[in-house]
Amino acid sequence: MKRYNIKKQFGFIILMMFSTSLFAQNLNFSDFDKDDDGWIEKEEFRTVFTANYWDDWNNVDNSYLDDEDFYTFNYALIDTDDDDLLTEEEWTYGYDYYYGDYLKDGYDSFEAYDVDGDGYIEYTEYYDGLYDTDYYVTWDIDKDTYLSQEELAENVFENWDLNDTGLMSRSEFYNFDGFYKDI
Repeated sequence: MKRYNIKKQFGFIILMMFSTSLFAQNLNFSDFDKDDDGWIEKEEFRTVFTANYWDDWNNVDNSYLDDEDFYTFNYALIDTDDDDLLTEEEWTYGYDYYYGDYLKDGYDSFEAYDVDGDGYIEYTEYYDGLYDTDYYVTWDIDKDTYLSQEELAENVFENWDLNDTGLMSRSEFYNFDGFYKDI
């Protein structure tokens, strides 16, 4: 009888660990809106985002993100079909929502970054093209060449606070959640 209880308890612990990891991947508006006032304040967002999404961005698993972590994650985020190549549609989506403001006029087209002309932008083409822009630099608020958890969360929040109120509405959250659903 004791063996059964130990197995049962072990199985329950495994189930709880599995459920917790699934929960972290499927957070909803209420999980972010800690004070239940119908808005996600920047601090609420920062707390939940860093607790649940930091590791997805931090490829090296240290206390900060460097430009390689940043660009690797961004590339994977806009590579919606997970084939490690950006199509023109994926490039345009990233351009429209993330890095378009940082590219120089005349050097912002898909063709300008598809250096080998194969119809795709590989990671090295993406990284080489964006490395010399201010894209990463503007996310580095304290200018120490690394992104802290707070800097990352702040920038993600500001990216999805579409009307710049300092509060994330339900509709803004659903835009964010739809884009980040796979992480």
